Amino acid sequence: MLSEARPGTTYSVLEIKDEARLINRLSSMGILCGSRLEICQNNKKQPVLVFVRDTLVAIGREESKKIFIGGSGNE
Repeated sequence: MLSEARPGTTYSVLEIKDEARLINRLSSMGILCGSRLEICQNNKKQPVLVFVRDTLVAIGREESKKIFIGGSGNE
């Protein structure tokens, strides 16, 4: 899950589990299945900050628990 990702690491989005509204909102920010996310900040009481498509995006803690990631590596 994105909520457990390590800062400084790059991951691929594998799946987003939620209603279409959240999926559409994330998609408009460039976050969809197959997207590469670089984790910039992941403090347990703050939003997760990710760098995606040359943009820094904040994702709420609850939303980050619905985004499944994999393929860690610093590519």
